[in-house]
Amino acid sequence: MPEWLMNTRRLADGTVVIEVRGEIDLGNAERLRGALADTATSVRPVRVVVDLMQVTFIDSTGIGALAVGRNTARSVGAAFEVRNPPPFVRQQLRMMGLTEAFGVQG
Repeated sequence: MPEWLMNTRRLADGTVVIEVRGEIDLGNAERLRGALADTATSVRPVRVVVDLMQVTFIDSTGIGALAVGRNTARSVGAAFEVRNPPPFVRQQLRMMGLTEAFGVQG
């Protein structure tokens, strides 16, 4: 099982990028949910970008964490975007009807 990691960085334009690696599932979705909500409410960025390039799996709890992050970001006036979802993750988001809501390109 791949190790789960999350890295957060702030860009000069006020965007916060949260990079996730590994599986987003019941074991760590709550940590992601908390990080997204805390970032939106504490940092108040202009945009929250969640980079999923290194994510190998996502389940419904992980998708739920992204939804909470999106809703929290929007509630404080920040844009929200999911970037670089691998094919499996993109398919899961598409099946849930969330690609547009999450700003997934393509």
